Amino acid sequence: MPFVVEPAASASRRDGRAVGPWTLAAALYGLAYLCWERTGWGGEELRGLVGNVAFMPLNLLVAGLNALAARNPELAPGTRRALRLLALASLAVFVGNCISVWFLVARDATPPVSPADAFYLADVALMLAALLALPLSRRLSLEWWKFVLDAAMVLTGGGVLIWFFAVRPTAAQSTGAVESLLAFAFPLADLLLLLGITTVLLRKPIDGNRTAFRLLVAGMLVSIVGDLAFGLVQAETNARSAAWTDAAYLLSYLLLVASAELYRRDPVAWREPVGEADGAHPLSPLPYLAVGATFAVLLFATVRHWTTPVGPLALAAVASTCLVLVRQVLAVRQNVRLLAEATARQNAARFRSLVQHASDVILVVDRARIIRYASPSAARVLRYDPERLLERDVTGLVPHDDRDRTGGFLREVVGRAGVHPAAEWRFIQPDGAPLHAEVTATNLLDDPAVQGVVLNVRDVSERRRLEQELLHQAFHDPLTGLANRALFRDRVSHALALARRRYRGITVLFVDLDDFKKVNDSLGHAEGDRLLVAAAERFRSCARAADTVARLGGDEFAILVEEMTGPDDEAALVDRLMAAMAQPFVLAGTEVFVSASIGLATAAWEETADDVLRNADMAMYTAKRGGKGRCATYQAHMYADVRERLELEAALRTALDSGQLEAHYQPVVDLASGHVTGLEALVRWRHPRRGLLGPQEFIQLAEETGLVTRVGQWMLREACRQAVRWRRAYPGRGLTVAVNVSGRQLLDADVVEDTRAALVAAGIEPGAIVLEITESVLMQHTAGVLERLRDLKTLGVGLAIDDFGTGYSSLSYLQRFPIDTLKIARPFIEDVGVGGERAALARAIIGLGDTLRLATIAEGIETPEQRAALVDLGCRLGQGYLFAPPLPAADVDRLLAGAALGQAPLLRVV
Repeated sequence: MPFVVEPAASASRRDGRAVGPWTLAAALYGLAYLCWERTGWGGEELRGLVGNVAFMPLNLLVAGLNALAARNPELAPGTRRALRLLALASLAVFVGNCISVWFLVARDATPPVSPADAFYLADVALMLAALLALPLSRRLSLEWWKFVLDAAMVLTGGGVLIWFFAVRPTAAQSTGAVESLLAFAFPLADLLLLLGITTVLLRKPIDGNRTAFRLLVAGMLVSIVGDLAFGLVQAETNARSAAWTDAAYLLSYLLLVASAELYRRDPVAWREPVGEADGAHPLSPLPYLAVGATFAVLLFATVRHWTTPVGPLALAAVASTCLVLVRQVLAVRQNVRLLAEATARQNAARFRSLVQHASDVILVVDRARIIRYASPSAARVLRYDPERLLERDVTGLVPHDDRDRTGGFLREVVGRAGVHPAAEWRFIQPDGAPLHAEVTATNLLDDPAVQGVVLNVRDVSERRRLEQELLHQAFHDPLTGLANRALFRDRVSHALALARRRYRGITVLFVDLDDFKKVNDSLGHAEGDRLLVAAAERFRSCARAADTVARLGGDEFAILVEEMTGPDDEAALVDRLMAAMAQPFVLAGTEVFVSASIGLATAAWEETADDVLRNADMAMYTAKRGGKGRCATYQAHMYADVRERLELEAALRTALDSGQLEAHYQPVVDLASGHVTGLEALVRWRHPRRGLLGPQEFIQLAEETGLVTRVGQWMLREACRQAVRWRRAYPGRGLTVAVNVSGRQLLDADVVEDTRAALVAAGIEPGAIVLEITESVLMQHTAGVLERLRDLKTLGVGLAIDDFGTGYSSLSYLQRFPIDTLKIARPFIEDVGVGGERAALARAIIGLGDTLRLATIAEGIETPEQRAALVDLGCRLGQGYLFAPPLPAADVDRLLAGAALGQAPLLRVV
């Protein structure tokens, strides 16, 4: 039996497993005694005296703890009575030990028979009485034959053990009648105690602490083993005991102390219902252990003690075997009978419960459709009292509109036996509420037990509601509640079919919110959803009740307009939509202005719904490309423009993979001398059909499709390759090559690594490359761009602002960004040659560059007057068609070669 030692503070825990202080003290006391006995100090006489005295404190401890536990009112009277008997039993042993000690001290010997034996026998009798006093869960009359057979097996097995190990050797050495009687009395008492333990275990106590009860039984069993061992040792050695015999008694006392302490501290840990449960019971293992012990003794006697007569042992083994067989046969028969009875009762109860508590209503009607039986569930499902439904026509429970249909269904059921397919009925409840039900009919008119038609009525109202909800969800947007794309397309198809019959047209408006992605990115998706819901409400309020407003997905909406009398009505709707979107939206506590681009398409009779939606979508994209916040009406050429755009996009993807891109270079010259100091790399596309295309024809498309990043990477690698070649060919010129970087490319986290890879692959120093960024990119993405530019500057490349002055922004950013060069935009150069006030802006930019120690390059120089004026203003560098247009690499080679040979300053190259 395992123990867990815990502090005394946890003794109040009600789980019946903590070891109390008295148990711990008894364990330490017994261990100390065994250690002393093991040393053999003091001789046999002192050991005998100390052995009797040593157990006396334990006798008193067990008696005191049981007496205290018996006073606990939480225990049942039978349990308290048993504890009192256990206390008396321990006191009886104490008295017996006192008498034995008196004989040892007064007469210096222990007689074979003394008054102490009476008290020792009283101990066994009191323990047996305590066991039988415990309240038990099973009445003996219910299974007396089980108890008799189990007890017989225990008595047989225990009797064999006691006879072989205690009675036989003790009887052989007995000299007097009283001594012989005691030799039989003590084993017989232990056998009776074993029978009591068997009785208690078979009938299961129901009160008290489960662990305490187990400790009590274990202590008694160990005590029986100790008695047998004591008698055997005394018979064979004529000595008082052996150390291991004392260890058995100490263990018994330790278990009894632990049991009494648990009964006192944690009296009630479990209770079980009194009485025997229906059904078969599992067999107790104790009788079979006793039978096994019988055969073990027989085997031991045969192998080790061949001089011992084995006849009685063999007879006991045969008797035990017969008892086991009878017990098994009777137990199987009883279990079969109990299981059959239990199954019959369960089946009857199951069918009764199914009818009484079924969620479906069971109605039995006769040939005249009169209700003869209604299950109790009619009160819950149909809201009718089942008794009041009897003798009523079942068709009277359905609406008048459905009575003919339900009457025909019942006539068909009456005319044909068997189960009929389910039909859906509508019942009217007493309060007038409708109930959708699925009715399954079974014709049992010929069954004597039924003699009617059984209607199984199942409430499907929730299923119908769910079907309608799912249908609504399938055709409506869950966020805005508007029609979705599938429903909108279906309504456009129906509207087209109706319009063809009435010779009228329909109009579809495709509405897209402008810059909706910025709202999501800046305010979050929750605010973006709020914007969609608010916009949907505005669109719904602008449309007529007959119009269909739908959300097609994302930030795209559509409106179907039917029965329009003229184009003025369409224009009025567009005006209402524009006016509604002109009002601010309150998102995240701030006012946000969001415009909408509208595409309008009027359907021709031969067009399909997909055609109309596609045309409206094209018109919307035309409006968005025209500047957003506009409305465009579909024109035939829009389809061709879209196709051309798609073809151009596909061709651009192919161009990146097939080497159709080319790099042209425009020289940057010293305005005073005309010598080339650097070049700007510009991309060109040699289209297979359209020839050489400039960036204005495809860069915007590359920006929108995301291909501009790949284009920029290719240009950077190509510029680095050419720069290496030119710097090696003209080492003294210090030529630099500038490459344009788009805003989308600059926001890419890989732009720094791509630049480093291009420099390493070409083998060029970073200072030979200049990256040009437009001013608008710097102002739109300040935080992200600043981080990238600092990383690029750390890499060692030069940085320039292209088209400086065209954006409206604070000039303070020039100090925040690591810029090296300002490129003056073309509009400031056009009038610089005129002089006067028109040159003021160019003069201011050049002066700003000098103040901030930034180089300035004038772009778009086309006349000698502009060149001269810029020289006078102090601008040192410039580029434009006055000097040379963008040239292929081969032409740049000739240009640089001519300048390197000392030719006159370059004025114009065409």
